[in-house]
Amino acid sequence: MTGSASVSVPALEVVDIRCSYGGVQAVAGASLVVNPGELVGLIGPNGAGKSTLVDCISGLNREYSGSVLLMGRDVTRWPLHRRAKMGLGRSFQSARLFGRMSTTSNVVLGAPSGPGENPLFALAGKTWLSGDARALQHADALLAHFGLSNIQDNYGAEISGGQERLVELARVMMGEPKVLILDEPFAGVSPANRRRLADELVRLCSTSGVSMLMVEHRLEWVRQICDRVIVMANGAVIADGDLDSISRQDAVVAAYLGRTAHSSGARESE
Repeated sequence: MTGSASVSVPALEVVDIRCSYGGVQAVAGASLVVNPGELVGLIGPNGAGKSTLVDCISGLNREYSGSVLLMGRDVTRWPLHRRAKMGLGRSFQSARLFGRMSTTSNVVLGAPSGPGENPLFALAGKTWLSGDARALQHADALLAHFGLSNIQDNYGAEISGGQERLVELARVMMGEPKVLILDEPFAGVSPANRRRLADELVRLCSTSGVSMLMVEHRLEWVRQICDRVIVMANGAVIADGDLDSISRQDAVVAAYLGRTAHSSGARESE
């Protein structure tokens, strides 16, 4: 747990987000707040709308109504890249690394002046931006911090799933985000690397002041590292608090937790 203190201006505030696909309303008026330095878990049953909500927050999906405020600034109509420059980072359910690029090069792509996930850059065989020595040094430092220096020259296709997750996190941190959205960060990660990743997420919140909203299916990790848990069902937020407390609420039990409320191995998929 990060033990973050409450503040007047949230790092992230989401107000009445609504998003529909055809005749199906995936998100039906969801609102939430993440405070600076806070690690908040986002859980819910199949089809709860979690992935759609985080796509709206990050700017990947802009077909929605409602408001998204980043450190008090309204970014509702901003595209993804402007939100990223403002300090909003995002990871995905599957780590997105370029297999033909080195680990270091994959991390450098996260630099503010970098090309991001640009396939033309990768296909051209580029490794890092010409003259950007500081970005390369920053990438090397992040890889050392995450214990990945021994694979810095390996191609992205050569490393394990757990290493991919850590490399992806290092790449996101290249952009020095203030708010980080994590979509199933523990998926495909070995037990040893899960512990390392969990410790790193807590450290980033407690010492670097990064705020996180984490979609995660493994409730044992949600319980261990999250300051607070938000539960979604049918596109709306139905509970907000610590996992042990909300797991006893009738609405949560009926919608999601049920018999697995106290099972550390409980999982769900969306």
